[in-house]
Amino acid sequence: MLNKLVTMVLFSVVMAFQVAMVQAADSSASIENLLEQNRNIEGEFRQVTYDEKGKQLQVSEGIFLLAKPNQFVWDSVTPFAQRIVSDGKYITVWDVDLEQATKKPLSGAVGSSPAALLGQPAAKVLPHYNVTKLGDEKFRLAPKENQDLFQALTLSFRNKVISAMSILDALGQTTVIEFKNVEAHEGVAKENFVLDLPANVDVIVEGQ
Repeated sequence: MLNKLVTMVLFSVVMAFQVAMVQAADSSASIENLLEQNRNIEGEFRQVTYDEKGKQLQVSEGIFLLAKPNQFVWDSVTPFAQRIVSDGKYITVWDVDLEQATKKPLSGAVGSSPAALLGQPAAKVLPHYNVTKLGDEKFRLAPKENQDLFQALTLSFRNKVISAMSILDALGQTTVIEFKNVEAHEGVAKENFVLDLPANVDVIVEGQ
């Protein structure tokens, strides 16, 4: 009788594990399809950062443009002008008011900006995360390995279009980004991702 009970328990555990694996695979497949459908898009964003106690720290608004492969423009207009641009190989962060820019290889830059994550091929990014499906078009991504970028990321879609992103960073701060007026495009000129910096801008190059 005891052996039969143990066998039943083990069978239940194995079945539960198999179900969990299938659900995880379904979640990854679902979000992979959604991410791939949102790699050639443009629109507006509103970004709000909260501290670990929920106090609002900063609000910024702007426009963005994404295009395959790994190209994007993330333009914060208010309250401070900042432009983040990737040409597919390098990512440059330009703080306009500070007259300073930082340039580094795109590889390893995922997480440094929302566009960096969205701009990567989903099949390349997702293996690094445990994916949990929170709703029909809502997913939570938790890094499989310890890292300093963020603890968890939540992606929300509406009618297969990216609608929001929430990032919990290593310090306990949460950044919530709402996307609006998002439109798909068939591709844009590469000149859109070339950052022509003024001569007075101090450029810091990393990773060389």
